[in-house]
Amino acid sequence: INKKILEKCQSNIATLQETVQQIKDVDEKKLEAEYHKLIEGLHEASVAKKTDVFLANPILPSDILNEAIPGNIRTAEHFIRFLKYFLEYMKSRLRIQHVVKESPAAFLKDIFTKMTIERKPLRFCSERLRSLIRTLEVNNITDFTPLTLLCNFATLVSTYLRGFTIIIEPFDDRTPNVPNPILHFSCLDASLAIKPIFERFQSV
Repeated sequence: INKKILEKCQSNIATLQETVQQIKDVDEKKLEAEYHKLIEGLHEASVAKKTDVFLANPILPSDILNEAIPGNIRTAEHFIRFLKYFLEYMKSRLRIQHVVKESPAAFLKDIFTKMTIERKPLRFCSERLRSLIRTLEVNNITDFTPLTLLCNFATLVSTYLRGFTIIIEPFDDRTPNVPNPILHFSCLDASLAIKPIFERFQSV
């Protein structure tokens, strides 16, 4: 994740906010229906996890599939506000002059101290964004790749406290003489990546 990605995330969030307002003006029941569905839990995600489709992006933790999404990100407006806070924090983390290496636990402690953002809503970011994009019937889903990346990171960093590390560098290796801070989220345990495959298939 670099500054360019975060700038695109800001544009994505602005687009979501504008689209939500348009739907509220025309068909607010659509947003209300999504809200009630989220109260019941992530049943659709639970079904998807049992299919091959899930294997393309196995980041949603099994233990939260039957939980309701936290109240502070349940409505579209609250979730968008939450994304803005998270984005501001991520921007601040890229304002560095030296290499930073830290654990997911240290990252979560820092974001709570500075922004009072708790771990639980971060864990639901990925699926909450997917739900909102479906509800808004977004046509060009690829346009939201930057925000999807950010939300996937939020879910991963708040789910896997072990087996991953965060490295923030002030320069990109490809352009070592040009300041371009970049955040790497690196998996140190390959078993975490292969686990969904072994759980889905008897023989690999």
